[in-house]
Amino acid sequence: MAEFTAALLDRPAVQGACAVALAYLDDAHAAAMRLNDRTDREALHDFRVAIRRLRVTVRAYPGAHENVPKSQRSRLRKLARATNPARDAEVQIAWFNDHSGRFSRAQRAALAPIRARLRAHRRRELARTQQKLQRWFGKVERKLRRRLAAVQSDAGAREAPFRAVAAATLVQYADELRARLETASPSSDARELHATRIAAKRLRYLLEPVEPGLSEAGPLVERLKNLQDLFGALTDAHELGTVLQNRADVAAAAGVLRAEVAASFAKLRDEWSKAGPALHGDVEAAAQRLRPRPAAKPPRSVQQPTRRRRRDLTV
Repeated sequence: MAEFTAALLDRPAVQGACAVALAYLDDAHAAAMRLNDRTDREALHDFRVAIRRLRVTVRAYPGAHENVPKSQRSRLRKLARATNPARDAEVQIAWFNDHSGRFSRAQRAALAPIRARLRAHRRRELARTQQKLQRWFGKVERKLRRRLAAVQSDAGAREAPFRAVAAATLVQYADELRARLETASPSSDARELHATRIAAKRLRYLLEPVEPGLSEAGPLVERLKNLQDLFGALTDAHELGTVLQNRADVAAAAGVLRAEVAASFAKLRDEWSKAGPALHGDVEAAAQRLRPRPAAKPPRSVQQPTRRRRRDLTV
């Protein structure tokens, strides 16, 4: 997994952004090499996460975004979307496994065909996409790596430091998350809930590279993970709800799912109605501390003499 140091913050902005993107590209490459190993249950997840982090970095930072062609950004988006069906099946299988103890023997028997179909669907999707993902990623990686390396080497030393651009970017994405949190409610559709989850995820991914140089970043990342998990549960429940919809034989599972959704919205109302604005304020405060400090003025005794003093000195 990519590791960063506090020194990243004082590099020129474009160099810093490209360094982060290249680190995530390395992570994606390492995960892609594991996709053919059917015993590696984490390979697809690690590949997805690396691609998401890479996309957020390229999207968020001006120097990277402007210098990466739209065609390459589009291919990264297609790569991420190609992994969705297998990932959705994995999440739904995990839900049934985690809740198995809450159902009677008869209810588990009724759910068995659904679980079997999900497992078969996951196997088919993995078999269908693994080689394709490696092939697609190989083409994107070569071009993107050359592009990022070239942009990084051309960056000027007199650019603003990465910390300045990172601070402004954090505020921008915190504003977006706050706006989405203010409108989230039980009446929100699945697309809106998913967008809020993505907003939390993007802000978290932008905080992670600056964490070594910003003590507040670690706790903020944990809070964002909790928020991301909350909205993830809501969006995953919507997908699973379509599987269980209008099925009398799985009414017990549908009932458990509805209760969990209600509990998640209650948590959103009771906890995040206050925690959301507080999170926004804390990110803004952290970004302020991340910004470069203005250069200190020289002591008055060593400042250049005023015009009157200069005239006096020539007498």
